[in-house]
Amino acid sequence: MKRNRLFIIASAFMLMTISCGTKNAQENTEVKEFETASEAVQKMAAGWNLGNSLDAFSSDIEPGSPIEKYETAWGQPTTEDFLMKQLAAKGFTAIRVPTTWWQHMDKDGQVDSLWMNRVQQVVDDVINNGMYCLLNVHHDTGAAVEAWIKADSAIYEATHERFKLLWTQIANHFKHYGQELLFEGYNEMLTGSNPTAEWSEPKNLNNLQYVNKYAQDFVDAVRATGGNNLYRNLVVNTYSGSHTPNTLGQMVIPTDPCGSQNHIAVQVHSYDPWDWVNTYDMKWTSQCTEEVTRLFADLDKHFISKGYPVILGEYGSNGVGEKTINKNCTDEQKSEAGRQAADITRLCKKYHAASFYWMGVVDGDDRREASFKWSMEQVADSIVSTK
Repeated sequence: MKRNRLFIIASAFMLMTISCGTKNAQENTEVKEFETASEAVQKMAAGWNLGNSLDAFSSDIEPGSPIEKYETAWGQPTTEDFLMKQLAAKGFTAIRVPTTWWQHMDKDGQVDSLWMNRVQQVVDDVINNGMYCLLNVHHDTGAAVEAWIKADSAIYEATHERFKLLWTQIANHFKHYGQELLFEGYNEMLTGSNPTAEWSEPKNLNNLQYVNKYAQDFVDAVRATGGNNLYRNLVVNTYSGSHTPNTLGQMVIPTDPCGSQNHIAVQVHSYDPWDWVNTYDMKWTSQCTEEVTRLFADLDKHFISKGYPVILGEYGSNGVGEKTINKNCTDEQKSEAGRQAADITRLCKKYHAASFYWMGVVDGDDRREASFKWSMEQVADSIVSTK
């Protein structure tokens, strides 16, 4: 009898270490502590945003419409595995997958399984092509009137449980994925909505505390799902992704229930110098280099030197009046965008940070297998080759 009891106990222990399985080729069968966020971020310097794709939304789309209507609502084609193969072959090491969820949740906060499975397809394509994947909650925040996650006391009280439920579902769906998958809690969280949305920082600085509260809720919800989520590297953003003295200084890093603070990174966004395409007539000048150099010094002071790696989740040439350097610009102008990308990549290497270019390197029908070409290969080459 004693021998049988030992056999039962041993069998139960073995079952506890075996995951319940997933289609993803990267699944782990045993929970082990992942590489630290610092180690992961160093490998993600050459990053790109799959923008205007899974993050697209439109209130004009009828409920129950095919999911591809959402994914293509902003002019991008349905994302193909071929695109990820091309990005990996070029030398990209990480893809940020901005994802909007609100149109795919019912009144009780449950996510449509068809949408969740489509998100998984894209995540799998990224990871199975040897790249890191950063999956987020995107336009559920921001300036749109539909955005339901806000740096505001009343909105926080009304929505934080729904926010935790959303992350519980996402985390459970991906809980057996390996360390190549990182979660980003929220995108650009603001106070207010268009036309009075408050960018850079809120007029009432007390609202910065609600970014910190959502950040802690995000970490708590993911960790509570167990599995590989016990040690998954998680990313929290500053208010609106900005880097003003107040947003950096009042950002509180969540306390991690995993017992280690080594699995959290901080994200900011930077289109700095803001409006440089207009100010400097689409030229990346020495003044531009100086400004982004100061930015990284600030990020080092507030986060990197304290052990929290930084991700520049978005950067590019976007300016006033939607002016930007894109695939329709001259080769000379694209080369100026490449100079910006080279400076950002060089600084990332210096500070062991990561960066994700916003969209432009391959855009629109250039993403399709049938018509693929690099929209701005000068930028892509700068990102993957700068030392």
